[in-house]
Amino acid sequence: MNKVGFIGLGASNFELLKYVRNTYPEWQCFVSEQEKIRGEYRSYLEKEGILFEEGGHTERILESDFFILSPGVSPTSEIGQNIISTGKPMTTELEFSLKELKKRKNGVFIGVTGTNGKTTTTTMLGHIMKEKGLKVFVGGNIGVPLATVIKSDYDFYVLEVSSFQLNWFNSKEPLFHLSSILNVAEDHLDYHGSFEEYLSQKKKIVKLTRGYSILRTELVDALDEAKNGHVIPFSIDGEGLLSLKDGIMKFHKAQLDLSTYIKTRHNRENALVAIALSHFLGISVFDAFEKLASYRYPEHRLMEVEFMEDIKYIDDSKATNAHAVVKALENFQPSKVVLILAGKGKNESYSELLPKLKELKKTIIIGDSLGLLKKLDHNINYEIVDNMKQAVEKAHKAAFPGDIVLFSPGGSSFDKYRSYKERGADFINEVKKLRKTVGTIK
Repeated sequence: MNKVGFIGLGASNFELLKYVRNTYPEWQCFVSEQEKIRGEYRSYLEKEGILFEEGGHTERILESDFFILSPGVSPTSEIGQNIISTGKPMTTELEFSLKELKKRKNGVFIGVTGTNGKTTTTTMLGHIMKEKGLKVFVGGNIGVPLATVIKSDYDFYVLEVSSFQLNWFNSKEPLFHLSSILNVAEDHLDYHGSFEEYLSQKKKIVKLTRGYSILRTELVDALDEAKNGHVIPFSIDGEGLLSLKDGIMKFHKAQLDLSTYIKTRHNRENALVAIALSHFLGISVFDAFEKLASYRYPEHRLMEVEFMEDIKYIDDSKATNAHAVVKALENFQPSKVVLILAGKGKNESYSELLPKLKELKKTIIIGDSLGLLKKLDHNINYEIVDNMKQAVEKAHKAAFPGDIVLFSPGGSSFDKYRSYKERGADFINEVKKLRKTVGTIK
């Protein structure tokens, strides 16, 4: 009998557990969770008679024949090291689900990864395909596990893929037909241990791709796979087969003015990749571009939430690393920005961000979890506060008509919140409260 060990019981592993239970009833499942298991999940385990442990991992989980790990389990953690040391097979919900789908049908699988822009690019591509009337599933790391649709009938699967998921992939055969690495900058170094290791996991998606992989020009030289002709580089200096400059996308002989619909620089890069991937799915670049006119951006990504006293308040809570903050700042005149930083740091060097902070009107930092304070110098105008309420009030006092109050935290939300969405909602709530006290909204 196959003994399957589930390490972590988040949403993705729970969906896969239900699938495994129904599809392979002869398998013996065991769940090991570091935290307390959620009530609804616990009820299912008890109803199905599935053995489990919570509040920590014991030797019992190591008795499994193979493991399905929550992507959040770091390879450098104690349980991660223990699992690796067994030498037994291991995988994740995403990889397992991909293999199950490939066994039962001939779908087309597209994987999108990168430090920033994954969600936007994935949903942009999904939007284009849906507008074309194609039967497409959009999910993966976005929050809708692939395991939920293993038994459904889609023709295309557009999947956001994280470095955490790629870390535990062990497939020797390609699982994607198309893929893209949007960009790679310092992130999740607390999980991977080093930037080199983080980069190596991102690069893994190219080996896992049967067809074309689209990636930034500067990443191509770091890939041996680039020599096989299946890697298509894109540049942001107007050079090459696929490029972007001053809002103009060039692809082969086609030219598109992305600034028509897309106002922010980083989203033009995301659109470039979505349009290029569409091309390889048989959709003309002009048609794909037109479909983006009706695209709606994900919440908490450079979203204007208020305009009061001629000051814009922008929620960018999804910016969970320094690179994302730098990208956000590129859209504004630095001297007119009051920036709010927050969150839990990821052992980043902040080498990109620190010079940018010197150019801003003011930087407000909530708490000291970012690990940024010791790197600041007297050339940076900053202030430390305890909570979101104080941050919004201080930002309002520092801003003048024509300025931007930008909440682009630069760290994960897990210091004070359950998710970046909850954090963004808190910012919006505090801005709405402020709105009632400062006078007329223009």
